[in-house]
Amino acid sequence: MSDAATTIGHAPIARFGREIAAAFAASFRRHRFLHALAAGTLALAVAVGAKTGNMPDFGVLEEFGKYLLMAFALSGCAIAVVRLLWLACVERNPSPLGAFLATFTRFLGNAARIANGVNGMTVIVVFSSAFAVLKGAIALLAPFGWDRAFDRIDRMLAFGRAPYERLWWLADSHLAVGVLNLAYNLWFFLLLGTIFAAVFAGRDTALRHRFLAALMLVWTVGGFFIAVAFSSAGPCYFARLGLGDAYQPLMDALASAQRDYPVWALATQDALWKGYVSPNAGSVGISAFPSMHVATAVLLALYWKERALAAGAVMWVFAAAIFAGSIVLGWHYAADSIGGAAIGFAGWKAGGYFGRFAEEG
Repeated sequence: MSDAATTIGHAPIARFGREIAAAFAASFRRHRFLHALAAGTLALAVAVGAKTGNMPDFGVLEEFGKYLLMAFALSGCAIAVVRLLWLACVERNPSPLGAFLATFTRFLGNAARIANGVNGMTVIVVFSSAFAVLKGAIALLAPFGWDRAFDRIDRMLAFGRAPYERLWWLADSHLAVGVLNLAYNLWFFLLLGTIFAAVFAGRDTALRHRFLAALMLVWTVGGFFIAVAFSSAGPCYFARLGLGDAYQPLMDALASAQRDYPVWALATQDALWKGYVSPNAGSVGISAFPSMHVATAVLLALYWKERALAAGAVMWVFAAAIFAGSIVLGWHYAADSIGGAAIGFAGWKAGGYFGRFAEEG
């Protein structure tokens, strides 16, 4: 092969390499606040872990990373199949595979998208690893002391009765419990999918930065600092804490529903309690106030509303299901869920101030 041919062959690769380098530099600059927030959370986690001994279990983190990559691969395959079927059956493209491969090539060849995706995923992985330490340290830093108070607040909110009693028409229905339990577990996958959608969005918009910043602010401020200040375990642990059997009818109803439908919440609650009474390094920990499930569901609804009104409407329905499920499944007091919703809105408002770090949008 001549020197000229070699130079021509290498030129596009060298040019793309320069584009990638420039894109990474620009993307890192735009992500500087998000990187700083993740790094600050990691520094806090190291300090808290050193105090409590609840340092990260790197074996667990490695396993989590594997599942994360698997989920990403499966999601990518599912999206690819849907895209191929859409091209073939809806658009009736004469060469659906060729059109799909062209789209895939454009995706991989978009230096800015790849740079933004790598920066965004780095932020999320660092932050989630740090938060796992903070979550497990809550009960170690502040033993549960607010459950009675939240129980009293709940009875005031529900006019003299426990909120689950007002929702007994759901708690007593095995089908309803099964549906709410499914929604509660679907929450994780919707959160993961939304993170991927935001991180690898086609444009590095203010909305993208707002969501990622709001997510970290909500989980750090609400999921750690406020959780420590108002440390509580939740209704499902009320009796185990020796506080009485006020929530035993609810737990009995969940056990009864499990005869017809899987209620994974019960197994998870048992596992968390075992981790609490016999804590190990890297334990996930128990914390009821505020409800981070509700706070995050509110964030997802606010984000998708800005992306597409129809998607936003679906996510608001989902957020309502999470709110109800948080009470019916025994995870939270109504006060926890109301507090979680308020923190979700506040985090979204605060995250709006950081959209200016994005160059686009």
